[in-house]
Amino acid sequence: MTKNIKKAMILFWAVICILGIKGNVYAQDIKLVAPIITSSQMENGNFVIRWRTSEELKGQEYKIYCATSKDGTYEYVTTTPDYSYTEYYPNKGMAYYYKITTVYTDYETEREIESNPVYTGGIVNPLEIPTITEAKAGNNHSVTIMWNKTEDCSGYAIYRSESVDGEYKWISNVENKSEIFWWQEYESQATFTEKNLELGKTYYYKIRPYVTYSEGTFYGNFSNYKSCQVTINGTKVKSAKSKKKRTNTIIWEKNSEADGYIIYYSKKIDGSYKKLKTYNSRNKLTYTHKKLTNGVAYYYKIQAYKNYKGKKLLGEMSPFEKYCDYFTYKNESYESRCKRIFGKKYYKKYKNAKQASKHVTTVAVKVWDKQGGRKFKRKFYLTVNKGIAPSVKEMFKEIYKSKERFPIHEMGCYNWRGNSSTSEHCLGLAFDINSNENYMIDGKKVLAGSFWKPKKNKYSIPLNCKLVKILEKYGFERGLWGSRRDYMHFSYFGT
Repeated sequence: MTKNIKKAMILFWAVICILGIKGNVYAQDIKLVAPIITSSQMENGNFVIRWRTSEELKGQEYKIYCATSKDGTYEYVTTTPDYSYTEYYPNKGMAYYYKITTVYTDYETEREIESNPVYTGGIVNPLEIPTITEAKAGNNHSVTIMWNKTEDCSGYAIYRSESVDGEYKWISNVENKSEIFWWQEYESQATFTEKNLELGKTYYYKIRPYVTYSEGTFYGNFSNYKSCQVTINGTKVKSAKSKKKRTNTIIWEKNSEADGYIIYYSKKIDGSYKKLKTYNSRNKLTYTHKKLTNGVAYYYKIQAYKNYKGKKLLGEMSPFEKYCDYFTYKNESYESRCKRIFGKKYYKKYKNAKQASKHVTTVAVKVWDKQGGRKFKRKFYLTVNKGIAPSVKEMFKEIYKSKERFPIHEMGCYNWRGNSSTSEHCLGLAFDINSNENYMIDGKKVLAGSFWKPKKNKYSIPLNCKLVKILEKYGFERGLWGSRRDYMHFSYFGT
């Protein structure tokens, strides 16, 4: 290489270095001022950050970076010449942290320089805070809390403390099942039950909502608190019967934890319950409620209790329905009628007369009859089903005592009509009263009896007389089935 070429190359690289040094010096001489954040907050469901800065240098812009934790990795979001930044619809419950720098681009050297960053605190589009509505004690030494569900969270974290101002420790999560199928009914309340707690101890509960994204799980604020004292198990009614008229006898399960029981009743399942009796023994397991009305539903609650530090720990209660049903009654359910007659909840025929005869008995009833203008007493011996025998006696006793004194000169009940018959007479459950004067017709065709003339004949039974009302009161329907009308016929199952 010649000396001239060598000198030329040295000169070329010297110029390049000088130019490079001059560029670096120029960049370093530019002193950018970091922005000053004036506000960072939620506005109408959006994140809005505002700042101010020096305007000594034209062409300056601002770079926005974001992370989901204070010390996390800040990723570039955007560059803006404005003095504010808005993020639309940020994920609810997630905390966002921002850093902002002032940036200048030297287009001669195509280099960027940034000021020192400034940081926002965590900005959150908050989750809705649920409200605990109730905390109640239950069986198995449990506490159940209930709260109003919110729609913007993945679930709820449950916390418990042993004092109102103590440390609330996490015990469980409950998933927020907000998605349901079209045939399901949306439930606005959620529940959580904790079992096997310490008897007599009071616990305090709070919950907080959370959401889960790919970035992690984020928690909302705590709810209100609810407290509950752990109590003994409840007891259940085992059986209930009307052993005598106008009574209900209730029998319940023994509770080995209890020191006694309190018996309540109401005439409405959700009505006000009145105290009937308090027993101071766990071995007292039955109570008879007296002076009741036949055919009326009564609702009972049996509450077990335990004496604890001068107070009573009260067990869980649930209502038990019991009709006063020593006698049959109007609107008695089909299942109740079947159970009364067959001992089961379904209807069945007797196979033959021999079997039927085992289920019937004879009762004597007094009625009134009329001859000329004078009324006189009659006595009938009716063969009826054993299941309705007490009711038949009571029913005709009421008919006999009524001021109407409707005349009855002929009456029958049980009558075996063959294996193929579906008549309730085969069961001893239907009455035919004054059959000749209260005929059975189908349209205009007379099938039995001679006529029905309630305004002209003393034995024809009107549609709405006292006799009919008393029979209906005890659950016996008249045989009026469309065009087929049996004016003499009153039956227990309405057939």
